[in-house]
Amino acid sequence: MAVNTEKIALAGELALGLLEEGEGERARHDLDDDPEMREAYRYWSERFTAHYDIGAGAEVAPPPRVLSNIELTLFGEQSRSVRGGLIDAVRAPENRALVVTLAVAKAALLAWIIYLFV
Repeated sequence: MAVNTEKIALAGELALGLLEEGEGERARHDLDDDPEMREAYRYWSERFTAHYDIGAGAEVAPPPRVLSNIELTLFGEQSRSVRGGLIDAVRAPENRALVVTLAVAKAALLAWIIYLFV
């Protein structure tokens, strides 16, 4: 018996929830009528659930060192200057609130100094 790769792909897309509403309806209808489609859907559902904790629901941001490790793996050892590291730290999303706070504090200090001497 030949393997229908289209059915397998459709079952995988259904298991991941990638199908649009009309396609999803047809694919779910096919699950009721087609044992091959049902088996493919079962396979993909089990496979995806084994890799991902579906019940967790909360997204976790990767630690800041992940990008550095990826760049190191892809591009090899590169000398990073202190200034380059500082710029990367300032641009990091997890430090955005601190950068904004420091910018506001600097602006307030500058305004206070101008007020004192004008």
